[in-house]
Amino acid sequence: MLRTVIPTLMVLAASSAAAQEKNMTWKALEGDRLNLNGRIMQVHGISCPSPRIASGMSAKRLANTFLRGGIVVCATSLLEDGSELVDCAKRGNNGLTLSQMLVFSDLCRPRRDQECLAPRFDAMPTYATPPPGPRDV
Repeated sequence: MLRTVIPTLMVLAASSAAAQEKNMTWKALEGDRLNLNGRIMQVHGISCPSPRIASGMSAKRLANTFLRGGIVVCATSLLEDGSELVDCAKRGNNGLTLSQMLVFSDLCRPRRDQECLAPRFDAMPTYATPPPGPRDV
């Protein structure tokens, strides 16, 4: 079943230091399912095994390592049913997105029912949350 992506694109960003300061939650629930600040999103274009098996747990660990290392930029797409798809990238990662890393590591498979959402964030300016101001400390 093909899902239609509404042409709405939102960009989220976090750095590991800013995430701790702002109590942001960026974590992988599974290799292909993320919790980004309380919003549960499916990683676009891939299917990973359950974390109850070794390869699924490895995919979840790789996704968590990716989300916690440096400045991460995620693009989301809203589907007609209200669910969101996401893919993330970070500067200095050879231009690979999270979904591409999971597929290239042979931990996950590409989904045939979704077109690739592989924005090139290395070509974009770096987005990060601002440093805490005097009122945030």
